[in-house]
Amino acid sequence: MRRSTATSVLLTAVLLATTLSGCTVSIVDPGAADAQRTPTPESTSSFDVERTEPTPPASSSTDSDRLSDERQADRDRLTAAASTTTACPTGAVTADGVVIRIEGSCPQLDVQADAAVVIADDVESLALSGSGTVVYVVNVSSVTVTGDASSVFWAGSTPSVDDTGAGNTVRKG
Repeated sequence: MRRSTATSVLLTAVLLATTLSGCTVSIVDPGAADAQRTPTPESTSSFDVERTEPTPPASSSTDSDRLSDERQADRDRLTAAASTTTACPTGAVTADGVVIRIEGSCPQLDVQADAAVVIADDVESLALSGSGTVVYVVNVSSVTVTGDASSVFWAGSTPSVDDTGAGNTVRKG
């Protein structure tokens, strides 16, 4: 009986330590100057993507209103591979495992898809509840992420972010 109790206590302690170890989220804005910022390891997407040569930015682009060269190349390659291209949907995006291109302005974009890629232009409010999904957006005002292991990359100004999921990458660039 004593061995069973000791095993239960040990198992409970291990589970509690694992549960309470938690995750951290940081919003990285490469354009912001902050002398006290300490370097952190770069988070990566859960997708393995083939790297291609970056597309040069349009002459009107500045570093503050475009994705990083690497992300822009990914966005361009995935845009060409999109299975669906549409204007802003009236309902949620729910198609799992596909690449979807959303063109134009969108007041509310609700993504409830798993393992999908969503490429959007200008979004006022982005809600992401899927897991393993990657969203590229040019401009966004607010981002809410409740899913896990997803990534959101934007090009414009830093939006307000509410990330209650686990293992997400939410950052500029």
